[in-house]
Amino acid sequence: LDEVLRRPAVQEWAARQLAPIAAPVGGAAAEDTLRAWLRCEGRLGPTAAELGISVPGARKRLTRLETVLQRSLLRPPSARYDLWLALRARDLRTATS
Repeated sequence: LDEVLRRPAVQEWAARQLAPIAAPVGGAAAEDTLRAWLRCEGRLGPTAAELGISVPGARKRLTRLETVLQRSLLRPPSARYDLWLALRARDLRTATS
């Protein structure tokens, strides 16, 4: 999978997916929230715990991310897999740079 995610076309796709939360627009908190949510498999309670915030606080952050990304995160179908792949592709690019 990592080999596919390193391809230039996939890297461009990933950059487009993540552009709305790129610093300084979204800032580190937006990406940290997204990464925590993905690590917690889209579960709100564990995401809040990992971030050290309340469940309503996590929901508010994710709702803001939905607006910025123009994608569903809290309601099915979510963009969870697309965003995980985009972050992984960008991480691979960063690791090889």
